[in-house]
Amino acid sequence: MALQPKMIKRPWGHYREYARNEACTVWMVEMQAGESGSLQSHEHFDELWILLNDGGVVQVDDQVLRPRAFEEIHIPRGAKHRLSNEHGTGPLRMFEVAYGEVRDEDKVRYEDRYGRS
Repeated sequence: MALQPKMIKRPWGHYREYARNEACTVWMVEMQAGESGSLQSHEHFDELWILLNDGGVVQVDDQVLRPRAFEEIHIPRGAKHRLSNEHGTGPLRMFEVAYGEVRDEDKVRYEDRYGRS
């Protein structure tokens, strides 16, 4: 899977193709204000995150990003990553696409405020 989407131009504008004839898993994530996911990694899939509103903070390895709405974040397999809405005033919504084999036992948690392992 190429992490950068293909842009297709049309007379009316353009669209981006994220997957074609590929196995992928798609989630719509809603994170409440003041919450944070675990710092985690996995070895069997890459991820594309698109936050649908402002206010989220994304950590990818040692980088801390504050993406704007609709900015694309590419997370390669093996990278430690986390999403948080600690400074948001309402729900943070994110479109998440995983390319590869998604298995719960593949997830490694390094930090988790809820005590999950």
